[in-house]
Amino acid sequence: MKTLDNQKLGNLLSYIKEYQQQNGKSPSYRTIMKDLKFNDLAMVFRYVNRLYSNGLLKKDNLGAIQIPSQYKTGQTILAPVVGSVACGQPTLAIQNIEFTARLPVEIFGNQELYGLYAQGDSMVGVGIFDGDLIFYLPTNIANDGDIVVALIGDEAATVKRYFKRKEGVVLHPENPSYQDIITKDVKIQGIVKRVVRCF
Repeated sequence: MKTLDNQKLGNLLSYIKEYQQQNGKSPSYRTIMKDLKFNDLAMVFRYVNRLYSNGLLKKDNLGAIQIPSQYKTGQTILAPVVGSVACGQPTLAIQNIEFTARLPVEIFGNQELYGLYAQGDSMVGVGIFDGDLIFYLPTNIANDGDIVVALIGDEAATVKRYFKRKEGVVLHPENPSYQDIITKDVKIQGIVKRVVRCF
């Protein structure tokens, strides 16, 4: 029996991983044969089986090439984008659903998220710039150091780093040009989980 070519094995593995990432499914043996120019299906089987035996691939319940869960299509969450929030001085909180974003679970996790556009530059120290899209987990509880969406009074909303102190809640900007906001009249709306840069 002819020895398998190690370089061809490596190329096959790279091809399968890239195909899975781009298509959300594994390639069929016929697709592999066509794209990698194998002479016949039997040769494809031999090479794929060697990747199985080496532990580099796994079979699914139907005997096909198993796709890692993070590459599967359909693994998304829906996150309503509900307006803008100040990353500077607090501004009027107006929430209207502008659109619903479909987010990949492998990046954003399988959790309830809402989106807001950042306005201002008070959080540039943690990579939140004017116009960026912030995704936050809705909650009214935060721990020291969390970056939160906070409602000051009834209508003024802002994004700052949260600290609980004796004198009240400290909302700390990540820009030395801004001062801390110290208040007792604050409601946590959520904790920022991800930021999407918008150029």
